[in-house]
Amino acid sequence: VSSVVSATAPLFMVVMFFQKQIISGLTTGAVKG
Repeated sequence: VSSVVSATAPLFMVVMFFQKQIISGLTTGAVKG
């Protein structure tokens, strides 16, 4: 189980990071547009 967590945890962090970046990018684009 720990191996699965250690494998998915970094991926989950990356997904959350990019999700935040994409959302902020969309909101800035919407405000500018």
